[in-house]
Amino acid sequence: MATNKYQKPRGMQDILPKKQQIWSAVTTKFTRNAENAGFGRISTPILESTDLFRRAVGEQTEVVSKEMYTFEDRSGNSLSLKPESTAGVVRAYIENGMASLAKPVKLYYIEPHFRYERPQAGRFRQHHQLGMEVFGDSSAAADVHVIMQGSRLLSGLGLEHKVAINSIGSKSDRASYVEALGSYFSKRRSDLPETNQLQLDNNPLRILDSKDEKVIALIEEAPQILDYLGKESSKRFQQVLEILEGCSVEYELNSRLVRGLDYYNDTVFEYVVDKSLFGDSLGGGGRYDDLTAQLGGPDTPAVGLGMGIERICEVLSKQGFKPEKARLDVFVVAIGSSALGYAASIRERLLDAGLSVGANFTRRSIGDQLAIASKQNARYAVVVGEREAKQKEAIIKDMSSGNQHTEKNDSILSALMSALRP
Repeated sequence: MATNKYQKPRGMQDILPKKQQIWSAVTTKFTRNAENAGFGRISTPILESTDLFRRAVGEQTEVVSKEMYTFEDRSGNSLSLKPESTAGVVRAYIENGMASLAKPVKLYYIEPHFRYERPQAGRFRQHHQLGMEVFGDSSAAADVHVIMQGSRLLSGLGLEHKVAINSIGSKSDRASYVEALGSYFSKRRSDLPETNQLQLDNNPLRILDSKDEKVIALIEEAPQILDYLGKESSKRFQQVLEILEGCSVEYELNSRLVRGLDYYNDTVFEYVVDKSLFGDSLGGGGRYDDLTAQLGGPDTPAVGLGMGIERICEVLSKQGFKPEKARLDVFVVAIGSSALGYAASIRERLLDAGLSVGANFTRRSIGDQLAIASKQNARYAVVVGEREAKQKEAIIKDMSSGNQHTEKNDSILSALMSALRP
């Protein structure tokens, strides 16, 4: 067998129609939930200034230091394919004067992200994310509102999950904790891989993200951030947990959860499922009250989440998820070459009227075409043979009962609309 000359780049994927059915079920439910809760959709460029991510995400994070697709354009500007969306949304919030809008400002997006990392299950170099951000609400209720949006999506798709949650406190809380963490790991520096040693020098918090079993064993004995929370952060975190309990959300405290980006403060969370289904989280998020000001905007409290579409789809596939089968309104059948033109014109007229319409004129027999209509769950078939084409009429067949009758050309649409009316 000949090898294709052109193939997709490593870590990228073609999302074919069969997979798109599950994909669509996920994104449709997410969109409906977001808009029901008053979120408006935003889209930002795939490319942003490299410095935006350095400033927002953190120069020393693996995302910025190792994983970004970065290049210079013809004017010498350094641009990067976006590895995450929050930085771009905050930039858009500032640049477009959204800070003057009534608060809270609630935004959602469905966007591609790009990270040059080792491809593995549910993780691609181009992956897609569902996300939302709430600007201008500092309350614990806003944290829970965002957490619930992700949880509501997963529950609506039939996915059992837990919310892993932690607080990483304020800047001052975190500074005290980082000092204690640095002191702990410095005494064990020789036991750390080179990557973690670099993190120890730049940001010891990143060590807590390690998947190395030896490092995880060291992490178990490390100081816990909850012991370093100030009074205000501790009280706030307790409020978040109480509201979650009031919403009957199953959560688990994870004092090692810090997330991988530098802009977070206070609440951080992830959505986790049975490890036999997926070995990592399906997404997560947290509060980032300083980022808007850090990027040149006004002081604005904010909280958000991001969830991997590919990850959710993979878990759904493993569980045998079947998207709800769409009901096709009409399937047009043409019998004989002289009927084809007339049947085609009926198909286009029905599509113009907003009906869902199928046809397969490559199949010649009526039996083959009606079998396809049945497989596509069509409610009615419009059958056109040579006689019907000559008389400018069509047979309308109820695919459930098998009953059929003939309609003239100018009444085909009205007859179908009447039959399809609930």
